[in-house]
Amino acid sequence: MIGLGEKTNGIYKLVMNASASSQFSPHNKLSPTLCNIYASNKSTFTVIPSSAIWRFRFGHLSHQRLSQMNNLYPSITCDNKATCDICHFSRHKKLSFVLSKSHSSSKFELLHLDIWGPLAISSVHNHRYFLTIVDDFSRFVRTILLKSKSEVSQHVKIFIQNIETQHHIIPKIIRSDNGPEFLIPEFYASKGIEHQRSCVETPQQNGRVERKH
Repeated sequence: MIGLGEKTNGIYKLVMNASASSQFSPHNKLSPTLCNIYASNKSTFTVIPSSAIWRFRFGHLSHQRLSQMNNLYPSITCDNKATCDICHFSRHKKLSFVLSKSHSSSKFELLHLDIWGPLAISSVHNHRYFLTIVDDFSRFVRTILLKSKSEVSQHVKIFIQNIETQHHIIPKIIRSDNGPEFLIPEFYASKGIEHQRSCVETPQQNGRVERKH
């Protein structure tokens, strides 16, 4: 927790502790340009200068829009020369992902795994999740109903053992997100399976099973 909101005359003020306030100190290179820190009653508050208060109130509106608002309502102040770090970060754009053209050369060589849930309404047998397994080569989809996420690792083991028994094939690669339910390294190592995990907040790297959902 970086701070606590205290109610004062019907308004909540953010009270920050010493470690959090040090991040916004004037000597810190990462300090926001429009924020100043001062101490009051042994507590530290973040104060927005009057020249930037309307930018914060309108959710960091652009200079052009704020100028238009100022023409209509002179009480709305606008400092077009000020630099707002929050505006720069919030307007960053992510480059589009290159269309993947990779394709497995044989069945069960690469498996895509993901979980969907929880369902708003449980099934007749109280299932609230389902595990989706997609074969990269044949696009065969296997759906397994789950009552909780804790069942995932057990069902993954059963599915791989079933493939090994019925088809005499051991998957080479399993691709999933960073969910802890997929982290069974001892089992993967015993079977010689490589576990590939997508980067954080990047579902595009596991898009073939995401699109199934």
